[in-house]
Amino acid sequence: MSFAANMYLYLAEGVVICVTNITLLWCILSDARNRKRREFLLVAAQSITDIFYGVAFMLIANLRLGLFYENKLTLTVPTTECAFIPALWLHNMATPLLGLLPFTTSINFLVCSVAPLWYMRATHLYTFFLLSVPFTMALSLTSINALLLIDNNSPTAALCIAANGAAHHIVYHIMLFFRIIANLASAVIYFIIILYLKKSHGGTLKDLSPQQLKMHRNAKITLGLVTTNSMILLLFPDILLFANPWNITKYYSTPLYSMTLSKTMINFMIYMIRYRELRNIILLKVIGCLPKKWAIPLSMKIKSTNEASNAPKGTFATRSSIQTERIPGGSFEQQKSLGRRASSIIAFNKSRVIPQSGAQQQNGLHLPPLPNRR
Repeated sequence: MSFAANMYLYLAEGVVICVTNITLLWCILSDARNRKRREFLLVAAQSITDIFYGVAFMLIANLRLGLFYENKLTLTVPTTECAFIPALWLHNMATPLLGLLPFTTSINFLVCSVAPLWYMRATHLYTFFLLSVPFTMALSLTSINALLLIDNNSPTAALCIAANGAAHHIVYHIMLFFRIIANLASAVIYFIIILYLKKSHGGTLKDLSPQQLKMHRNAKITLGLVTTNSMILLLFPDILLFANPWNITKYYSTPLYSMTLSKTMINFMIYMIRYRELRNIILLKVIGCLPKKWAIPLSMKIKSTNEASNAPKGTFATRSSIQTERIPGGSFEQQKSLGRRASSIIAFNKSRVIPQSGAQQQNGLHLPPLPNRR
């Protein structure tokens, strides 16, 4: 492919990445229940990172196309000029985050699988800490890179290629190294979780409700697909870009970068296929354009499906989104059993409190009324 064709490919992929990830972000943030589910917040953070990456490649392609049509591809500029263009800042932010955020998601799933009771009691502070660590690391590396190049006037190609001088070579390789190690660690953690659950026959997940087990299983399959996608389309190109055997980046850098861009588009497809709550939001908007005689029954059916699948007692729900409800009737032993389960698993339904008479409450007696036998 010619140079211009490669840049137009970057532009096209960047547009697709931005459209798909903005759609995914809208599906999560536009619904109150989705905003309260921790795994959706992690997906939203990944979408923001993918948008950074897509916009960065669009800006870079636009810059290089301008140089191409002005016949200035061989022009050199001071390194500091490249280091402070928005495209490089977004690229430098996204480079480590593309590995650190999947690693964070794997850590989150590990905690959920090993200690589900603690996980469901965790507040938004836990989610904030999960997300603040990778973003702080990425921002720190980007800032260090800028400080190192702020007075660097050595000439570099006007194409502003991060791997060839636009970014500090040590900092850039640290960014890429973090991404490689984090992606490898994500795969290792995922297989550790699978082995743990298989060896312990479910482990601590045995105490979860059927609905929670179903949601955990769905999250496990989704994470497996996303991890496999990262291994094929991100880790493999990153190793080649990092090691650069046979000077491969000189001739095949565009296909390798296109693979990393394709990874984000496939992630969108995975999330939409695996999470009915997300794709139903898009379906409702599409159905709203149909005539009312068709739109009303279809939208009611989708909303009822959402109520069943997106219940607030999901495995990944945050504490503020968990609601308890009362269960009527039942024998004394059944209510004691339900009471014990409700005290240990906050997402379970709360057992009914048996009404006591005033005399019983004063004497400390908590005996249930005898059942009526007819």
